[in-house]
Amino acid sequence: MGAVPGAAAVLLLGLVIPPEWLTQAQPLGPLQVETLHRVSMALLIFYAGLKTDLRRIRGMTAAGLRLGCGGVVITVAITAMALLLLAPGLPGGLPPAAAVLAVCCLGATDSGAIEDLLVALGHSIRGRLSHLLQFEVAVSTLVTLLGFGLVTGVLQGHPHGDHQDLHGALAARLVDQLGAVGLHVIAGLLAGLIVGAVAPRLIDALVRTESMLLLVAVALAFVAFGFGQLLGGGGLLAVFVAGVMLSNGRYRIGRFEQQALGRVMHPLNTTAEITVLLLLGLLVQPAALITVLPLGLALAIVVPLARLLAVSALLSPARFPWPDRLVVAGCGLRAAVPLALAVAMTEELPHLRGVTPSLAEPLGAQLLALLFVVVLSDLLLQTVVMRRLLPLNPETSPP
Repeated sequence: MGAVPGAAAVLLLGLVIPPEWLTQAQPLGPLQVETLHRVSMALLIFYAGLKTDLRRIRGMTAAGLRLGCGGVVITVAITAMALLLLAPGLPGGLPPAAAVLAVCCLGATDSGAIEDLLVALGHSIRGRLSHLLQFEVAVSTLVTLLGFGLVTGVLQGHPHGDHQDLHGALAARLVDQLGAVGLHVIAGLLAGLIVGAVAPRLIDALVRTESMLLLVAVALAFVAFGFGQLLGGGGLLAVFVAGVMLSNGRYRIGRFEQQALGRVMHPLNTTAEITVLLLLGLLVQPAALITVLPLGLALAIVVPLARLLAVSALLSPARFPWPDRLVVAGCGLRAAVPLALAVAMTEELPHLRGVTPSLAEPLGAQLLALLFVVVLSDLLLQTVVMRRLLPLNPETSPP
């Protein structure tokens, strides 16, 4: 069976560490959680941008976009229907708005978890599929973030009214939120393009060692985030766009191209992942974990099946034979990004329609535990399946 995946090991470590060990000097309050969440998300998305090599995904851009957009929608929709069907098994029930928002966290695949899996498999997945998977990570992460914000805005509570008033309010809110998402996209693209255009010249002028490259890259990431937020709330998209432009830019000093950028940022990306995974492990309550365990295990089976259905529907059999599609479906791992969104979900629950103030806190604990079980189970399940599948699959050997 092999070793436990790194992300799964960190999740388990966070679960068994007593929270008071880490919070004696400084309590882990909402402000600290939000700060850790924002910084970690920015670093994770910046690294996803750096790993997007446009030269290597030529010919597979359309497939990556289909997987990153349509795959998220199909996977989330199927999982949401399953959760709503199984929700009566959750103590106290589950408001539909909370169920949908929780499932939205599971849309993104995860760069670190996929890299962890590729290392565990000895890089036996051939080049074009590994590049497709990395590109899908970037697209699915952005689509999930935008979708999470859209769903959060649409499902916010509003004054009680009759049935027609309710549908009218939802329609109006949907239009408003689509406009807000459009503003975020424009702001993020503009800020990312501006920072990404200036970055290569700045690196050429300032950087002489890889330690300096790390400092400048991190500074550029947070400049892009702040600029995007200032222009219209598109900070995370700006970070990604800036990362893509840095990794695909032209530099006077040849050694400071994508390989060097990815190499120096990898430790920080790992740190961000560990922070998110430990944070969720610390926040999960053992009592809630036991309560949601059967439902979580059931959803852990639904998610990879939904992923397999999405991949089968979206990838052409002519270009991607069945063994390739099995590999792509099996590498749809979810870890740090979905769990970071899970922390954000708990902050949004009190504002959702159908969630009373008294219900928000216990419901948040149950949903955090539910997502913890789903992610941990799928990390273990998909890793075991891929280790058994790949030796039998000649299509995944390097060309």
